[in-house]
Amino acid sequence: MSESILVIGDSWASAREEDTGRDAGWPALMGLEFRQGIAGSTAAQWAGDHKGILTRAKQTESDAVIVSLLGNDARAAVSDGNVTAEEIAAGLRDMRAVVESVQRPLTIVLLYADPFCGNNAQARVGVPLLNGAIRWACNGLPVVFADTGAWLTPDHFDGHGIHPTRAGHAVIADRMRELIEANAELSGQGSRREDG
Repeated sequence: MSESILVIGDSWASAREEDTGRDAGWPALMGLEFRQGIAGSTAAQWAGDHKGILTRAKQTESDAVIVSLLGNDARAAVSDGNVTAEEIAAGLRDMRAVVESVQRPLTIVLLYADPFCGNNAQARVGVPLLNGAIRWACNGLPVVFADTGAWLTPDHFDGHGIHPTRAGHAVIADRMRELIEANAELSGQGSRREDG
């Protein structure tokens, strides 16, 4: 895997390991140099170039970019028990703006796995809705979706937190390598294959 790869976004991009508490995970396991994920960050912050984070990402030269965003925006929206149309529209707009801004020959957008594997009613409903919103926000853009929900099993979560364990991150790293290699030859041609 000779491509230079930029990773941006939230704690699934900074790769928080639920069992160790470290931000290392799959990007570190892949040996990626350009790790710009920020735990807790939102699509709104990235789209608004909070502290120059989007500018830095745009100025980082890389062949590919992997984006994980919108989870924290969704969590904030549901925190008061009332998700508004304005919050949904803003999240979609911000997510799309970020993905458009950082486009590379290969752009991968991460879809979240349910960390409770169907055992939490809110997550069981919310995670598929969130992933649907991510797909909607990226509609028509030349992106590949990395569906971590198809990669991870209950063995890769501790049942309490929202992030994979170190073992789960190892699975993501392996599958992400496969996804990048499968799409490397297509990256300049506009056609995309989704993994999952």
